[in-house]
Amino acid sequence: MFALSGSLLSLSAIFFQLSSASRCSPSVIQKPELVGASILGIQAQEIHNYSTVSLGPGTNDGGRYTISFCNVTVTHTHPGWNDEIHTQIWLPLKEWNGRFQGLGGGGYSTGMGSIYLTYAVAQGFASASTDGGLGTNSGASTIPTDLSWALSSEGNVNWELLDNYATKATNDMAIIGQQITKSYYRQPPKYSYFSGCSGGGRQALMMAQKYPDVFDGILAVAPAINAQKFIPAGYWASLVMQETDAYPAPCEVSAFTEAATKACDKLDGVEDGIISSPGLCDIKASDFVGKNYSCDGVQKTFTASNAKVIQAAWSGSLSVSKRYGWHGLNKDAALGGYYVSTSCSGNGTCHATESDLLSSWFKYLVAKNLTFDASSMTKNQFFDALHSSISDYTSMLGNNDPDLSNFKRAGGKMIAWHGLADEVIPPNGTTEYYENVLKGDPNAHRFYRSFEAPGVGHCYGGLGPIPNGAMSQLIEWVEDGHAPAVLHATKGSNDTARDLCPYPLRQKYIGGDSRNSTSFTCI
Repeated sequence: MFALSGSLLSLSAIFFQLSSASRCSPSVIQKPELVGASILGIQAQEIHNYSTVSLGPGTNDGGRYTISFCNVTVTHTHPGWNDEIHTQIWLPLKEWNGRFQGLGGGGYSTGMGSIYLTYAVAQGFASASTDGGLGTNSGASTIPTDLSWALSSEGNVNWELLDNYATKATNDMAIIGQQITKSYYRQPPKYSYFSGCSGGGRQALMMAQKYPDVFDGILAVAPAINAQKFIPAGYWASLVMQETDAYPAPCEVSAFTEAATKACDKLDGVEDGIISSPGLCDIKASDFVGKNYSCDGVQKTFTASNAKVIQAAWSGSLSVSKRYGWHGLNKDAALGGYYVSTSCSGNGTCHATESDLLSSWFKYLVAKNLTFDASSMTKNQFFDALHSSISDYTSMLGNNDPDLSNFKRAGGKMIAWHGLADEVIPPNGTTEYYENVLKGDPNAHRFYRSFEAPGVGHCYGGLGPIPNGAMSQLIEWVEDGHAPAVLHATKGSNDTARDLCPYPLRQKYIGGDSRNSTSFTCI
């Protein structure tokens, strides 16, 4: 009987391979059922030896991968919304691991297309990504900052597309992707996972909050929760620049960061260029005024006016308004890309340069005016804008509901981690959310754990080691019940390895080679 069963399985596998081309066809793949939506069409074709550079959300171990897969695109609309959403589902032709993985987007997009899909398929996942009907470039390798889709016309928000961006399109992707996976492989996935960083991390938390029974495991990296607060509040340092007419050169901005890092580096017991305990780093930008720094080999002096700008980025607008402000960045985060962005001419005169990610929020979601110039705001207008943003978009875009009882009841498991040197999203926002979850459920660590990654920038980058195996540890938790006591992180500067500590624990050096994870403990 055993031999017969084995033969049947072999024949089944052979049939699967022989019929894969015919099964990867719009006429064979079953039309998905989606409440509140109408399926407009299905496209499907086999793709062989597709090769591109790819990585997973929140990893830095990407590279060039070559994959063969059934490429399915489902187009649907929500009747009455006048939208058109494209969901991509990539299904490995061989060595499917029996799992489905939904993939998030970043910035003002709901999906990153092949950037994430290729890596996921290379790991054996049937995977899905959605454009949300936003018309953004879902294959972009950088953070999409175009928010023009948010207006249906001047003065009028396109609430349907904003709802797609906020929640609906991501859940649609999950339902469609799971059904297409079942139709193609003739069996449902054994487990379903979601992973995303930044905007994708926001989508991850949103799925746990609003659609708690869709995914067995969720990986949320640097989640953009409370976007209605932290994105416009991130403009605070730029406003201080305008008010004080002080525009620090990029090299001075970097020098402030280097000086603060050096001052607080040893708080964890070892000098490695990383601030592992930013909460203990009480240095102020004004402490460096009058001291020298080097800019392209030229000795210069930190100025008091520029120190005010840097401090604004570190303290955040929360230091001015507890009600409408938000956290600043930690002191080893790179400030030049978004929070203190400047450029200088040949004669040394510097001026502010616009961060599209931050200014677009004011233009399209607050002013709703295509010609609005954020640099024209006064301090009062800035805080009025924050008030309006919080009032108008918290319920839709906040994704900050701390009640995860339904996710817990469904048996879901979630891992979140955030780089402490994140230059885009202040990590204290993620910490604040986790604390709020623990207030409601002191035992939330049994299904949801949050980790801090010292020295790591936004999604990846920076000097700190990155937990490239977080998805594997999530799978172990979901499928084998092995909860992660730490997240194993590798590929930091100088080939360092560290174990990331679950909040509220912190890394502490206990001796030995600082490049080895055994030289640190969590306290």
